[in-house]
Amino acid sequence: MKPSSLLVYGDASVDISLRITGLPTAGTDTAAHHPLVTAGGSAANCAATVARLGIEVDLAARVGNDLFSQIITDDLLTHGVGISGLETTQGPSALVVALIDPRGQRTFVSARGPAAGRLPADCYLPLLDRASLVHVSGYSFQEEGSRATALHLLEEARRRGIPTSLDPSPLFADHFDPESGWLEGIDYLFPNAHEASSLTGASSPEEAARACLGLGVKTVVITMGADGCLLRDENGVARFPAFAQWPVVDTTGAGDGFAGGFLAVTLPGGSPRQACRVGNLVAAHVIAQPGGHTGSPSAHDLRRLADRWGDPRLLEAVQTPAVPARVGPGRSHPG
Repeated sequence: MKPSSLLVYGDASVDISLRITGLPTAGTDTAAHHPLVTAGGSAANCAATVARLGIEVDLAARVGNDLFSQIITDDLLTHGVGISGLETTQGPSALVVALIDPRGQRTFVSARGPAAGRLPADCYLPLLDRASLVHVSGYSFQEEGSRATALHLLEEARRRGIPTSLDPSPLFADHFDPESGWLEGIDYLFPNAHEASSLTGASSPEEAARACLGLGVKTVVITMGADGCLLRDENGVARFPAFAQWPVVDTTGAGDGFAGGFLAVTLPGGSPRQACRVGNLVAAHVIAQPGGHTGSPSAHDLRRLADRWGDPRLLEAVQTPAVPARVGPGRSHPG
């Protein structure tokens, strides 16, 4: 039996984080504090999180050939993410400026750069030979080139019988056409509450989750910040509370961390309900530190926390992720 392995497609960027007291007004000069430069991007955040939890991961993405691209690739290698699916292009890499308010809420200004273009199929098709699941970031659907890659990758995964998951972005949800068929056959969908409402027109998470299944999704998990998450699948509906043990420092990467934690449990055979508990714990750990995945915990971290809190259901859930991450071509042990 081949080991559990995840293939992630989407953006890999450099994030410049600035803490501010309020959003800038046009034409003014706004002071910022605690500047931080980290690797980020929705797909890279998820990949790094899963790798930290001991699952073999490959990232398929496009990066530039500037100084920032080295930050991105070094970070991926440090976390143990396979980078043979990266294509290097001429020009700057994707860049995100994250403005963080006193509550830890982030506002993004993004330039997708090379991530907007189509990735050659020979970057990702060979990786499907060892993939147990394919995860796609919804940001890939913003431009024609990356959207074509995402749809082809999902089609190829289904043709080979490989499960798929999708984390929709706000723009994906706001411009979603139910007739597009983009969600048909998706095994796991991870919208937040706003995205779920936009996708379906439903006013409550429960109604939105039901509507998502009507669009062809097999399992939907709606993340709701401080209210935890809501799971709906063939076995019904369940809610799982958030973990509030740490302060909210920076909400960047919360959804990516949740998806990573969830997939790290389901890939080795854990149940969706176990995965929701781990996803919530990983997300809480991520947002307690600045950066999109700086706070990603290891499987050992999760087991230590569950043991300290004495939560039997959480203890059962955190036994699923494997550790340590495997090492192969383009990989290194997580840092």
